[in-house]
Amino acid sequence: MLEQYQAANHFLQQINPLLKLLALLAVIATMIFVFDPWTPLLLWVVSVLMLHFLGGIPVKFIAFISIPFLLFGFTFVWINAIFPAERGEVILFSIFGLPIALENIETGISLGFRSLVFGTWSILFVLTTSPMTFMHSLIQNGKLSPRFGYGIMAAYRLIPLFKNEYQQMRLAHRIRGLGESGGLLGGIRQMKRYAIPLLASAIRKASRLAIAMESKGFDGSRDRTYYRVVRWSSKDVIFATIVSMILIILMIGRQGWV
Repeated sequence: MLEQYQAANHFLQQINPLLKLLALLAVIATMIFVFDPWTPLLLWVVSVLMLHFLGGIPVKFIAFISIPFLLFGFTFVWINAIFPAERGEVILFSIFGLPIALENIETGISLGFRSLVFGTWSILFVLTTSPMTFMHSLIQNGKLSPRFGYGIMAAYRLIPLFKNEYQQMRLAHRIRGLGESGGLLGGIRQMKRYAIPLLASAIRKASRLAIAMESKGFDGSRDRTYYRVVRWSSKDVIFATIVSMILIILMIGRQGWV
């Protein structure tokens, strides 16, 4: 399903991946210094709208994939309300005899929404960016050494092969009558049984791959042409303007509600 969204032709999918990465870092850097609950809440709402209308991602899927971030954000509210570093003065109610202060809840909500914003922008980046295009962008636009760029790309391509090898190994062990024992200890024993052959296979593949890449000149020591060229476009300017305006408006507007 990820590939379906990454390959779509919506606005966010056409933005240079390097620019989306820089936008994600800019959002994180801006939110680090925000401690009120309204600013991250508004940015989270805007981020979800961008993901839906500009990225073509259904709201139901955004809500589903955001569940871990929601739970993570709720832990901030709970910890700050129950175990604050310094308890606030306005006591609202008590839980198990522990007074819950308004100031601590506001701090927890702020941190919770902040983590939700970070998660939503990470989702935006992952769902609208092809990994291959991202690596090409890092090499061509970010001047990442091809030695590392193509190496990471090749390693990413190897992940499905390891998954298939793991499945074949499990079936081979079943045919030989080794079976699979349940429980935590059984799981640990199985991991030890599979880990060494998988590690040996990974080292062997990595060695062959490194030799093949060096023999074909993927070491960054010469100028190369590219089959897939990632260029900057006017849509990148529009995206950078939109993100900048959102952050500037929120930073100016928060002076009114802080």
